[in-house]
Amino acid sequence: MPRGEPYLGTTRKLVLAIDVGTTYSGVSFCILDPGEVPKVLSVTRFPGQEGENRSRDTKIPSVLYYDENGEVKAIGAEATSDATDSEAEGEQWTRVEWFKLRLRPSGKQARGERLPKIWIDKSVVEIFADYLRYLYRCATDFISESHPLGREVLESGTSIEFVLSHPNGWEGSQQTKMRRAAIMAGLIPDTEAGRARVHFVTEGEASLHFCIVNGLAGDVIKGGNHIMIVDAGGGTIDVSTYKIMATSPMSVVESSATDCVLQGSTFVNVRARALFEAKLEGSRFASEEHFKSMVDCFETKAKPTFRDPSKSAYIKFGASCDFEDKYHIKRGAISLKGDEIAELFRPSIEAIQQAIEDQRDRTKDGITMIMLVGGFASSPFLRSRLQEYARTEGLALFCPETQTSKAVAEGALWFHLDNFVSARIAKHAYGTKASVAFDASLPDHTKRKANTFLSADGRPALAGVFSEIIPLEEEREFCVPLLRKSHFRLKGIQSTILAYKGLKEIHEWIDEEPAMFSTLCTVHAKVSPESFEQAVGKLGEYFMKDYHVVMLFGLTELKAQLSWNENDYCRSPVTLVFNEDEVGAVDDD
Repeated sequence: MPRGEPYLGTTRKLVLAIDVGTTYSGVSFCILDPGEVPKVLSVTRFPGQEGENRSRDTKIPSVLYYDENGEVKAIGAEATSDATDSEAEGEQWTRVEWFKLRLRPSGKQARGERLPKIWIDKSVVEIFADYLRYLYRCATDFISESHPLGREVLESGTSIEFVLSHPNGWEGSQQTKMRRAAIMAGLIPDTEAGRARVHFVTEGEASLHFCIVNGLAGDVIKGGNHIMIVDAGGGTIDVSTYKIMATSPMSVVESSATDCVLQGSTFVNVRARALFEAKLEGSRFASEEHFKSMVDCFETKAKPTFRDPSKSAYIKFGASCDFEDKYHIKRGAISLKGDEIAELFRPSIEAIQQAIEDQRDRTKDGITMIMLVGGFASSPFLRSRLQEYARTEGLALFCPETQTSKAVAEGALWFHLDNFVSARIAKHAYGTKASVAFDASLPDHTKRKANTFLSADGRPALAGVFSEIIPLEEEREFCVPLLRKSHFRLKGIQSTILAYKGLKEIHEWIDEEPAMFSTLCTVHAKVSPESFEQAVGKLGEYFMKDYHVVMLFGLTELKAQLSWNENDYCRSPVTLVFNEDEVGAVDDD
């Protein structure tokens, strides 16, 4: 529904947007009341964050503790308290963090960086489900207690819609796992209707909606302008560029394919840990307990306040009586020079700068403004270096003072209520693996003669053809015609969808760049066996069916259908089975 207009539905409805972040997570919600203008609100109270001016926090740590049996013992803020840390050590609980990054596609890795190993026998989907279940419980408790209609809506049995955000680089395989986690967490039933209640949006697009709705983009919201959103989070840096097509009603399109790099603030911590280990090699303080204390102090004290590379920072990790002159340890603290801290930030800053340059180069009309949002954007050193870079490049970079740490969760809700983005750019070329009739007059065919086979009609055919479905920069519905031949009448048809990630404009033959092709998913659909047309070929009777694979790539989630003639034109939803190599968790030892 357009922003500012009343909800036209006939019954009340609850929409929850859940932003599971690498280091912190948040939840926003909206109760749609017939005739009322929707209001997007955030959950601002979580267990373990009461008092000390923390009751208005919109984020909680993405941390869990498990016991030896895999049972959850503490989550969120309660898992990061000193009391829990002491109990966890005594009971030998296992701490799990940064689990979100293990959903990443197999090709997405941070250069030279490794994630903390998960030392429990649980899949990333199960961990994700445990965390979603907790966030859902926190959200419903908060809504029930704080919203005038909250308890009534929750007790009415009305189905809840969920909007889950994810990094720009996550695709269908990661969405499949997130939906599976939502089912395991009990948010939705494992039915077609239940699965349809989960919607996805990229973090970049959610941040765009937050900035527009909250007026953070100011006067640049004009037709023809290009806005770049740099969402600097705990794990990923999501960079997206949009062109304003119209302002009334608001309509924007992607200017270029979005980017996602794994160089968020957590990787500054990873490098800090490595620095401490190198500095204290041979020291009596070179222990896991002390390294953890150093990283915690760096994370909470030094990193968020660091501004000037000419000034040193002191990392407190021990008692006042702890000294070791050889390692420059005094009163339980170790000093870091300012240039050492700056070096910890450098890979992340360079990655952001490179992503900005890549987006700018792919945008034809130039960038009107860059908006830096996300939790990492609160770093004064990061902001100052990116501001300096933007000035030298002739770019305008703006860091909103409004609390953008909740940008993704609230923006995800605005995306669901009033989606401004009317067109998106496919990241790759997509198509199916097909075969063609062998033609000895064609050079490309003769050099592949060894790959020929006899099709069901008895004629020689050649496999390994890439039949493209969608051009690289289109966003409408696209389809590719296919012909299925078989010696038997089949009860279903299927096609494998491939993604081409190379640079060639013509990519007809898969064997020319096999490493550039990967299996995205397989689509399956049931058809009537009687709908196959009977024919006679050189080998006798066979059956064939003409059909189309229809793909909709301009959405935030991959959709597919198969279409064919069966007494009349038919179009059927299909089951998408994603490649497990892409779906599986990525472990870093």
